[in-house]
Amino acid sequence: MYSLGLKNIGEKFRFREVVRIWFVFGLIISFGYGQEKDTLQIRTPQKAAYYALLCPGGGQLYNKKYLKAGIIFAAEIYAGIKFNEFRVGYKYYNDDLAFPKHQYLEKRNKSAWWIGFIYVYGLIDAIVDAHLQSFDEIMSEDLEQSTAEDTQQKEGK
Repeated sequence: MYSLGLKNIGEKFRFREVVRIWFVFGLIISFGYGQEKDTLQIRTPQKAAYYALLCPGGGQLYNKKYLKAGIIFAAEIYAGIKFNEFRVGYKYYNDDLAFPKHQYLEKRNKSAWWIGFIYVYGLIDAIVDAHLQSFDEIMSEDLEQSTAEDTQQKEGK
């Protein structure tokens, strides 16, 4: 059996007990949130902004734009990987590398800007999507019919 890094058997049993308690607690919480939500619930821009700040693509997930969320998250990961690659290239530079040392610094800084840009773009996009959620429903109404009903109501008074 593998060691958990605990000193004695009592600590192992306490650790297992804590894990069990958290597992049961998680199950109880999940049953409370597992019910189906009302489909007419309007998504608020504030929550979209909160989720977008919490995680890149989180606001898009909240707005149910899954493809956009995946693209934003993947772009953020790619920019982070490139940032780290150029950071390491600059920090541990030798003459065998592909670029001169100053180019590693420039590319690292560009990658940092891209990380920030993608993050802010995801935030703004999530807020705008939440604002425009009901736009299609409003625009699909028959405007001629609703104006005719309005004029009939005015004439009837």
